[in-house]
Amino acid sequence: MYLIILLLPLINTLFLGLGGRFFGTKGSGILSTICIGSSWLISLILAYEILINDAIVQINLYKWIESELLITHMGLLYDKISMVMLVVITSISALVHIYSTSYMSDDPHVPRFLCYLSLFTLLMMILVTSDNYLQLFIGWEGVGICSYLLVAFWTTRIQANKAAIKAIIVNRVGDVAVILGFILIFLSFGSLDYITTSVVTQIKKEYIGILLLIGAIGKSAQLGLHTWLPDAMEGPTPVSALIHAATMVTAGVFLLIRSFPLIENVPSTLLIITIFGALTAFFGATVGLVQNDLKKVIAYSTCSQLGYMILIIGLGSHTVGLFHLVNHAFFKALLFLSAGSVIHTLVDEQDMRKMGGLIHSIPFTYSVMLIGSFSIMGFPYLTGYYSKDLILELAYSHRNLLLPSRGSVFAFWLGTISAFLTAFYSIRLIYLTFIIPPNYPRDSFKFPLKADPILFFVFLFLSFGAIFIGYLTQDIIIGEISHPLVPPLIKILPTLMGLFGMFFCLFLWKFWQFIPFGFFWKGILPIYYFLGGAWQFNHIFSYLIIVPVFNFGDKITYKIIDRGLLELIGPQGLVFLFIRILRTLSHSQSGVLSGYALIILSFSIIFLTLFIY
Repeated sequence: MYLIILLLPLINTLFLGLGGRFFGTKGSGILSTICIGSSWLISLILAYEILINDAIVQINLYKWIESELLITHMGLLYDKISMVMLVVITSISALVHIYSTSYMSDDPHVPRFLCYLSLFTLLMMILVTSDNYLQLFIGWEGVGICSYLLVAFWTTRIQANKAAIKAIIVNRVGDVAVILGFILIFLSFGSLDYITTSVVTQIKKEYIGILLLIGAIGKSAQLGLHTWLPDAMEGPTPVSALIHAATMVTAGVFLLIRSFPLIENVPSTLLIITIFGALTAFFGATVGLVQNDLKKVIAYSTCSQLGYMILIIGLGSHTVGLFHLVNHAFFKALLFLSAGSVIHTLVDEQDMRKMGGLIHSIPFTYSVMLIGSFSIMGFPYLTGYYSKDLILELAYSHRNLLLPSRGSVFAFWLGTISAFLTAFYSIRLIYLTFIIPPNYPRDSFKFPLKADPILFFVFLFLSFGAIFIGYLTQDIIIGEISHPLVPPLIKILPTLMGLFGMFFCLFLWKFWQFIPFGFFWKGILPIYYFLGGAWQFNHIFSYLIIVPVFNFGDKITYKIIDRGLLELIGPQGLVFLFIRILRTLSHSQSGVLSGYALIILSFSIIFLTLFIY
């Protein structure tokens, strides 16, 4: 069973990749549902054995590399971390596959799309079940390639192609750091196996944690290397749900959780991780306030929620980060798939300013999207409440003695402010999409997904997860950890901030015409443009990195080196010189016997002189 769970997505990928045209749209959907659904059921059985019985299973398949310097093998490791990730990956992937059979039914290339989704799932499963860093890197790079294939699935869309190229290039920055981190791990420990590196705890290497953090920043779209994530919304909506909920962006968080024994005794590294997580949580929440694209609002909320996960790992509670990852997967998949229902209903319209009034047209979609929004806000006793409030309480309580208290306080207040902003943009999304009067023309409305029983099942399952999964799994994932002792006001502050953000958003939209914005509009407008441009990171990178590198390549590399120096030495230099020499020598072939005799005599004298001396 430990091998079958990986073989089923592989079989599905091979069948659809080699013979998808013979299966057709319905056949591909049925095969994908059976294979990925079976993997999900097997993962539940294995989870009972691993999580409930607190067991660890390691399987050595075969030796992979055997040399004097490095001996490694292909193997599988099933422990608490990998099994939790497997359940999340297989469950969300199975639901996305089922959803895609309905959402993509009008596309002529559904078998290819499902093949890519299945390959994406397989490589993520390889990533989380590997028992060494080298094998993990196969899945790490594989999910990057699959994200490129899926984001650019509609190859005729120029923006989709640009977004896919941007995603894979930005991730190369983090991948270089990951490779260097793995090399440093091998030089420090003499092995790349998880068990070996976790046992030898007396070795402290700050640079290992920093390099792995940079890799996580790229993969999990943290502040600085996040620019690819919003652009990736150009791909089909099921792709966005799978990337944000269970696969690519969670890979960076998983790497830090898996590598936590290497960084838990390095306070400076933990402090840097905490700062990056807190800043990303705040950044994603602020940018989400002013976005008008429905999917980009949810994308920036992913950045913010991933920041919470990185934040709590830096504070030393990596199991709580894993707990929030699980909770986030269900309500984020629910938000994206319900957003896909809205977009499909409005004939691919994504601008929230051109929506409105959908509460009467698609009330079920409104209900499930409201559940997802309340859950991401941390509304009491929904899934998000159990992990987000625990993260902020741990940040306030300064429970990690290795981390300076200033880092904890910084993380707590940025996280609390982000909770307010999360509630604001979540209610804004609901209000603009469903509540306000319709802003779309009548001919741009259709009902393709309204009565689909497949989508009803998907939304119902994800809604159950967004409501109950946090309560049901908290003891299994985080163990016996108890909520820290904090003042009552601090304990309820995240909930109060969420409620305040919700009511403040409703107040502004209800009474905005009575608020004298014109009095201080000059001060608001620059902030609006700054947030609307996502803190201007794209412009900064463009002017500081892309344009200078392009100019260097054009003026220095191309014009001076390629067309200048190399042509001077090559076609216009040595070649021209050799041609002139050969032409001069050709004049000696005059046909006069006395001339040949003079040449023979001259060279004979030269050779004799060199031989004598």
